[in-house]
Amino acid sequence: MKNYYALINRLTTKPGKRDDVLKILLEAGKPFQENAACILYLVYEDVQDPNVIWVEDLWASEEEHTAALARPEVRPFVAQALPLLEGMPEQREIAPVGGKGL
Repeated sequence: MKNYYALINRLTTKPGKRDDVLKILLEAGKPFQENAACILYLVYEDVQDPNVIWVEDLWASEEEHTAALARPEVRPFVAQALPLLEGMPEQREIAPVGGKGL
């Protein structure tokens, strides 16, 4: 299997701020639509915790992911979201091994 760069991120929002952060994350992901190196960018609501959001990323490479996040149109979204979170997001690098969609 090709070596991809994959992440799962857990963001805990301040109470009542999840919808605001969801909107920010969805807007932040729009530039990725035209980026062929972005294979997957999904934003999830946690069904058990009303303050938790999950974000799943799958990129062609770590370098492409880093470059995409450094783009000037993406940086303001990070600045908007951080004050609405309880601490920094928890990020895990993962390694896909197969399944539908790969």
